[in-house]
Amino acid sequence: MGELPANVDFPIAATVQFPFDSPYNVQRELMAAILDTLNPGDGNNEKRCVGVNSGGISKPIPRRAPIIMLESPTGTGKSLSLACASMAWLKYCEHADLNELLPPKVDGPKAALSDTTYPPNGNIGSTDAFPRTSSHDSVKNSKIKKYDWIEAWQPNDQQLNTDRSMSSHLLHLPESSINRMEPLMRTSSFQQSEQIRIFAIQNRIALDRELSSIRARLDRLMTVANFDSTCTDKCEGPNNGRDQEQKLRENLVRSGVAGVLAKERKHNRILARSEKTCDDHSQKRRKILGLESRDEFLLEAYHSSDEGRDNLSSNSEEDDDDTALGDLNRAIDATKQGNKSYRPLPLSSKALLEGSNLDGSGYLNSPETNSRLHYRRKRNDLAVGGVTAGTGLRKVIYAARTHSQLSQFIGELRRTHWGKDVKVVALGSRSLLCSNNDVLFSLKSNKQISRRGETEITELCLDMQKNNKVKAKLKQKSSCPYMASPETISTLALHSLVRPTDIEDFAKLGKSSHSCSYYASREALNAAEVVVLPYNTLLSSQARQSVGLSIKNALIVIDEAHNIPETLRNISSCKLSLPVAEAALSQLLAYTRKYSGRLAGRNVFYLGQIRRILSTMIKYLKYLPNASKKASEDSEDKQRREMIAAVDLMFTLKLDNVNLFTILRYMEKSRLSQKLLGFINNEDESGIPSKETADFLSKHVSPMSIFETFIQRLTGTSKEGKIIVEWPAVELSTGVQNATFRFVQIHSGSPLENLVQESHAIVLAGGTLRPFTHVAAELFGDDVDVMIAASNAERHLAQEFDLAGSSKSASSPSLIPSSSVHRAPRLTTFTCGHVIPPSNVITTCLSTGPTGESLDFRHFSRSSNVIIDELGRLVLNLCSVVPKGFVVFLPSYNYESQIFQRWRSTGFLGQLEKKKSLYREPKISRDLDATLERYSDTVNSTNAGALLFSVMGGKMSEGINFADDMARCVLVVGLPYPDITDPVLKEKMKSLDKDCSDAGIGISGQAYYQNLCMRTVNQSVGRAIRHANDYASIILADSRYATDTRIWRALPAWLRRGCSVPNQCDAVFEKVLKEVQTFFAEKKEIRRTQ
Repeated sequence: MGELPANVDFPIAATVQFPFDSPYNVQRELMAAILDTLNPGDGNNEKRCVGVNSGGISKPIPRRAPIIMLESPTGTGKSLSLACASMAWLKYCEHADLNELLPPKVDGPKAALSDTTYPPNGNIGSTDAFPRTSSHDSVKNSKIKKYDWIEAWQPNDQQLNTDRSMSSHLLHLPESSINRMEPLMRTSSFQQSEQIRIFAIQNRIALDRELSSIRARLDRLMTVANFDSTCTDKCEGPNNGRDQEQKLRENLVRSGVAGVLAKERKHNRILARSEKTCDDHSQKRRKILGLESRDEFLLEAYHSSDEGRDNLSSNSEEDDDDTALGDLNRAIDATKQGNKSYRPLPLSSKALLEGSNLDGSGYLNSPETNSRLHYRRKRNDLAVGGVTAGTGLRKVIYAARTHSQLSQFIGELRRTHWGKDVKVVALGSRSLLCSNNDVLFSLKSNKQISRRGETEITELCLDMQKNNKVKAKLKQKSSCPYMASPETISTLALHSLVRPTDIEDFAKLGKSSHSCSYYASREALNAAEVVVLPYNTLLSSQARQSVGLSIKNALIVIDEAHNIPETLRNISSCKLSLPVAEAALSQLLAYTRKYSGRLAGRNVFYLGQIRRILSTMIKYLKYLPNASKKASEDSEDKQRREMIAAVDLMFTLKLDNVNLFTILRYMEKSRLSQKLLGFINNEDESGIPSKETADFLSKHVSPMSIFETFIQRLTGTSKEGKIIVEWPAVELSTGVQNATFRFVQIHSGSPLENLVQESHAIVLAGGTLRPFTHVAAELFGDDVDVMIAASNAERHLAQEFDLAGSSKSASSPSLIPSSSVHRAPRLTTFTCGHVIPPSNVITTCLSTGPTGESLDFRHFSRSSNVIIDELGRLVLNLCSVVPKGFVVFLPSYNYESQIFQRWRSTGFLGQLEKKKSLYREPKISRDLDATLERYSDTVNSTNAGALLFSVMGGKMSEGINFADDMARCVLVVGLPYPDITDPVLKEKMKSLDKDCSDAGIGISGQAYYQNLCMRTVNQSVGRAIRHANDYASIILADSRYATDTRIWRALPAWLRRGCSVPNQCDAVFEKVLKEVQTFFAEKKEIRRTQ
């Protein structure tokens, strides 16, 4: 705010400030692909926002966000380019958002306004959305509503002049331009929009002022400590500038929290007596009226006409309006009386972070009131930047799969031009952000083996919060000390925005200040400019709603986007087990017994329908159907299962006459799940399943909500997914498994629809996105425009980019295009080569082992002792010529266990350990960092180096940086094809074949199956090359690499080195070993002479 001139142009790649003077060409080209698509002046916005109906009359259609697919190999600076382009766009939008509510240019006497220059708006907002009718005209024709005081109130001249002066200062507009706007400022629509804009500006200034004050103190402390904050990313050693700055930040937040607690203790002493009096009065009143404490769980009367309403009962707005009106009137009276001594109190941390203050949608001149009404009605739906009212600033939302990728992106943000001041929030799970050791560990004596899982941590956290609310009733249990005060959490949230803070640093700030980092990250969300979060939080609408994240008008950046389809399938899939269904039915019966005489007729009817569905499903799960029983007797599968469409399941259960849509609507409007959960947690009847008898149930999650989610999946089409019914192999009375209905997602594109409709644009980035038709078919299969654009892009790349790389790389590498961009109204695709010179990488196929045995790692032959022994001899020979780090990727964890068991018995393992120190990929995620640290230390401290065994598609095949000596050679063993007998995979391939045949575009099921395998291979290979000066040898050990041209062509062009097909004569062990030995000898000589 205030940094850019009023007539700032939309950023272009050539003008974006980069951390260094000479970025790679592909970095500039990648930023150009993003910014050119986001540029509101490209003309594509009109194409996306206007349609023609059947009558030939133009009408607006819902805007759909443009899709940008970016493929850039690992090591080409993709993350830094994404950070710079996103921040340049965001800073432009922040400035333009403050002008978007200004009136458009007019003709006639008011045309002088056209001389004023404003930033281009594009499709960010339009004044046409605001009402044109004057408030004075509406007063003449209708009676003023009781609570229209906000529109009726007009600021006095002194206040208006002050606001206009501040607006002029912030937007760098001359005072004459403001004066020429005087005629329009008298209209109701402009007054409303101008008040919203000025209110948002005032609160943004207050927030920036407070953050600047904290930053100034931090810089002074850094200066005193003889550390320059500008070198925080350049210092080395354990006591570098970053560590020193983090310690000083911990001291500052600790001091701030201590001050807040001191004020609260003083305030609480004053209010203690009055609160006690109020409580006594309330208890006497409830006793006189005979009110029951559990009446709050009684369902209200439900009528079919209520289906169009937002709620069954409308909440009164008088409390909100009266509270805000009182605060506002005090300020108005003081101004009218000329009370110069009246000054508003400094805003609390909660008010500074309140979203309705920052976007202007809250009560004007009442920021503290808005913070108290945070979870209630906002003043209006208009907000600066077109965001959802009450959600604060427009945002860049970055999502990745792994925690290390999120931290890496925050590190790149620190390197940008805006790195010191950008407000960043990292959202993570409780296991990452919680600082309470009583919650994290079951044993304080041995924390390494007693760390609890995410489910247990969440359960204990929610228990402690509940204990905090009912402390008087549960004196034997302690509440969480890190949530002693809401204002301390807000103070921590404010301090987290001072510098870009990753999850580890955020957790340290919370621990040092004795405040909860988990809830502080959510408190800071509205004031953040950049939000980094895992896939699950972004892609699940329920998760976004629970943390308070709005994606409206945001730029969404999804890194390693090839993982999105699998993530969407996991999110959309759900299961309803027999114990959960029985618990839901038991709770429903207990509820109806309690309130049977007080429920309205429609409630009784719908509850009866739900009871019928649950009873039928329970009966079906308890007794295996004859057809399934006969099939299970003929098969050797321990798990008896059948796949069935949702419609067929309803016919099988004889529930085809039940309207599931009305049942869902009733459960949503009546909030049945929440009512049941509150009722059960307050009920002491013995018939309710307890945690001791049903440890699979959390008392914070209603079994009815699980049932509701499953019913919602049943209302989808057969294309979206299928139902798998599973029965345990043993009798129910003796087995530990439970019969289950499991919904599996087949078509994963539907959950992305709300992102496309609400966001400003979606960037899908990764190193292995091609073929783009694969990604488009999985995520946007129903969008014909995107599918056609993806097919055209692949055709363009095959003719110009891939063909140039294959035919010209050997003779004229300079003629190969560094990147290729294909633009369409709905989709932009970008792909580029690697920045390393061809001499820094060799890729070899290996068909035979040291004894001449064919390396056939197909599933039916790879487990033989002959193949495993040959693989052992191959690795042993390569260890003799590969310096430093050597990484071997295997096709699965089971195969890794098989070869280690065989090598241990034959003595190969001992011979390998004599060559290099041996490490294995851990199966537990929390042991990953420790294993990598030990491996890195061994590589850097010994001449022999180390040997690391990993799994393709595992924890180390993505997001791990094996730069330089960490991986001088990567050996890929076999091809990780998924299990073709998996019924879900077979159904997916069948669905793709049908779509491809019907529409004539997309990919076939067999191509999809092939791409799944090769994408995993390419991800593993990409771990080795991390920058332009890196070098490594890539060895592909399987005879199919040299014989199947489809597999070879699926490798990245920079790995194939211009060869259209490999030479099978060169795929023998002797030639490969000699080539690798020569490669490393040359690199050793180059390093010696430098």
